[in-house]
Amino acid sequence: MIWTVGHGDRSFDDVERHLSAVGISMIVDIREEPDDPHAPDFHRRRIERLAADAGIGYRWLGVSLGGEAAIERTDAIAELIALASVSTTVVLCREADPAACRRSTVIAPMLLERDVGIVHILNDGSTRPHEASLPFDP
Repeated sequence: MIWTVGHGDRSFDDVERHLSAVGISMIVDIREEPDDPHAPDFHRRRIERLAADAGIGYRWLGVSLGGEAAIERTDAIAELIALASVSTTVVLCREADPAACRRSTVIAPMLLERDVGIVHILNDGSTRPHEASLPFDP
């Protein structure tokens, strides 16, 4: 199983509380540009340090899993599945609503084709198994 989360406008501490609640030990960042000026806790170098301080691994796969290129990146999906086989892994992106994000539209279908379950961690910390047609909640 692979988890997903979107940081939205939250702090790393807020997101990390939700990750800890489900036992996440590895963050796989799929953002193409992990230096959003509106989310300083999630700048690539900063999140690497914050994750390490929280005892969580961090891997950036934005080049291979970011954007529409992910459709052709079966090697990166294989790497993601391999990471999830040895640690409780979450796919991180910016978009808070999984239905409005490539976590649901691109990554989840590729994982489902390989019989990998997907669970989304929502802003309030609740979780929801992936469904083929998640309702978008703006």
